[in-house]
Amino acid sequence: MKKPTVLHITPHMPGGLGRVLLSTLKYSQNDKSSFNHEIIITDEKHLTSSVLKMFSKYSKSIFLGKKNDFIKKKIKEADIVQIEYWNHPMIYKFLNSFIFPKSRVIFCLHNNGLSRPTVITKNIINFCDIFLSTTKATKKHPLFQLKNNPIFKKKLKFIKYPVDFDRFKSIKLKKHKGFNVGYIGTIDYSKMHKNFLSMSAATNIPNSKFIICGSGFDKDKIQKKIKNYPKKKFQFIGFIENIKKVLENLDVFGYPLNPTHFGSGEQVVIEAMYAGLPVVAFSNPSEKEIIENKKTGILVNNENEYTKALEFLYNKPMERKRIGTNAKKHVTSELKPEKCFKKLNNIYLNTMKLNKKTRTFPKLIKKNNNKDNDLGVRLFLKSLGDQGLEFEKSYSNNGKKINSKINQIISNVEVAMKATTKGSIFQYLYFFPDDAYLNFWAGLISLSDKNILKRQHVSISKTTIECFEKALKNQKKNNEFQYYIKQAKNNAYL
Repeated sequence: MKKPTVLHITPHMPGGLGRVLLSTLKYSQNDKSSFNHEIIITDEKHLTSSVLKMFSKYSKSIFLGKKNDFIKKKIKEADIVQIEYWNHPMIYKFLNSFIFPKSRVIFCLHNNGLSRPTVITKNIINFCDIFLSTTKATKKHPLFQLKNNPIFKKKLKFIKYPVDFDRFKSIKLKKHKGFNVGYIGTIDYSKMHKNFLSMSAATNIPNSKFIICGSGFDKDKIQKKIKNYPKKKFQFIGFIENIKKVLENLDVFGYPLNPTHFGSGEQVVIEAMYAGLPVVAFSNPSEKEIIENKKTGILVNNENEYTKALEFLYNKPMERKRIGTNAKKHVTSELKPEKCFKKLNNIYLNTMKLNKKTRTFPKLIKKNNNKDNDLGVRLFLKSLGDQGLEFEKSYSNNGKKINSKINQIISNVEVAMKATTKGSIFQYLYFFPDDAYLNFWAGLISLSDKNILKRQHVSISKTTIECFEKALKNQKKNNEFQYYIKQAKNNAYL
């Protein structure tokens, strides 16, 4: 008898999501799996060669860059549609433009949804049948606390994806010189703690070395800052595919993230635990759902506690071994594929009891009275829901007056909104490079962050004046744009 099909739809497959979906395809070929899985990737040009290689054995289950007619046909054939969800311009473009046939829809959230720009909106929850999160931290979101709307809470389900044990096979910590603390992940202050380097360097540990692996928005900034510390204190490796070699030569996995980071399941933390390493992390919502303090890792509340925890693990090797052993046992027992996918299969089986239905994503904010295409900014506003009011006020103003108060707020927007990805202004600008208001806001931000444009994608303007000029090119009669380009030229913002 043919298994029912879950059709996954995603704009592309970043590292964490790629490993999750690879584990899903592997398990679907197991006799214990109740479902077949297929994946539609709507934007094939952003797939890396390493991801394509990783999925080479499952090419028959993956469909790249297909047109809407093909996607509609696959949705009709599928028993469940699972949209892999985070704030991504192409996800919102797809939801806004695609006419869904009758279907059962799950949104699977791949961040915690607790802070901008990776927020959860009412529109998203209303649209789906099941809202599946990869961390129980999401239950703290205000929308799931509403007493007058129990339907939202009823839709919320949780899944822990397993560790791909085959990826590591046998992994064993090796003897080495000195004391090594490792960080593997996003090199971006929208996720990393802003004082990662200083609190690490403050440790009083002889022959200690901090090994940093990864890539991201603030990579160059961190590499530059490293030069201010003793020569051998930090070793920056950059992105590395085979993290097993790094994990095996560590004593501790140090993972201090900022309090409003977007992370959820944090696969790299779980992988470090599987390697038998004690993890030291901040007591943020997502990390608290992964680590049991002082049993499978150490959770800290401030920078001083982080430094002291590393020193404690150095001075107490037996504690280091105890916590690492507990961590490995926990991951091996609780996050094995059979256990994780059994829970997911139960969610799918309950979803199958629902009737397929048609659904339409709510319309975008009303377009400004001009001839220019401003789809990008309207998708961006939709993605933030009621958490983007300053941007909505700026857009609705339509250049009628100089709204200095709102523009000052936008100019000093939080770091996560200035990243290259994760639903930031600059990610939307990358996909919609001619959008007037996205260019205008990028220009405003560059007034208070002089180097922000230089660190963005090559397709984005590199000077404040160029951003304002691009905005004005698309809306020639906008008084506000005219004012700011004049001010920028007078003050020589180059």
